[in-house]
Order: sequence, then structure tokens, then C-alpha cells
Amino acid sequence: MSAMTDHTPGPPEATVLRLSGDLDHDSERRLAEAVDAAAARSTGLLVLDVAAVTFADSSVLRTLVLAQQRMEAEAGALVLLGPLAPALRRLLEITATDGYFTVADSLPLARAAAADLLRRRPHGTGTG
Repeated sequence: MSAMTDHTPGPPEATVLRLSGDLDHDSERRLAEAVDAAAARSTGLLVLDVAAVTFADSSVLRTLVLAQQRMEAEAGALVLLGPLAPALRRLLEITATDGYFTVADSLPLARAAAADLLRRRPHGTGTG
């Protein structure tokens, strides 16, 4: 009988960026720069902690969508760490993007969700 080894990777390491306060057009540039820098440091999982976000407008949504696309293109994952504040939840709901993002209420759950996303994604591509 031959021995078998499971080479399934565990949950990816997380790069966490904590966001807080009102995120709007005035803060979009700083937010985009911070998210880009965090994505560049990421080794597969970018977690945006949005639990302390009190307001978010469509410019923030653009930044989130671009970050999601970047992480997918790099065969990584983006997870929003909540719970989502009512303002951000409403923004995602009224723009019908709530299903586009993975949301988790704790860092261990974010890692598990990312591992599941990466496992289900076709190998060799950043999309799934």
C-alpha cells in the first residue's frame, strides 16, 4: 500500500487593512492608494476590515470592485470583514453588488472563506 499525502493548501495568510469613518469622494484617493498598497503586500488574501465604516458612497464601491478584480487577476481573494455597517450594506444592496463580495464576521472565517474561494477557482486562472 502506498502512502498518500494531501497537498491541499491551508487558509492563505491575510493582509488586513482596517477602514473606518466616512468613506466618500473626498477620501477616495487615499483609500485607493491604501488598498493598492495592501493588495501589493498581499500573499493571496486581502481582508478589508470595514466594520467601523460609518458611511460609504459610490466612489468607495468603485475602489472595492477594482480591488476585487485585482485580487482575482492575481489568483488571490478579497474578503470584507464585518459585520457590515448599515450604510455600507445598503450601498452594496442598492447597487446589486452585495453578492459580488465575500463577507465574513471574523478573521478565521475570512481565511476559511478565501480558502474555499481559491479551492473552487479553476487552476491557472484568476477568475472563477
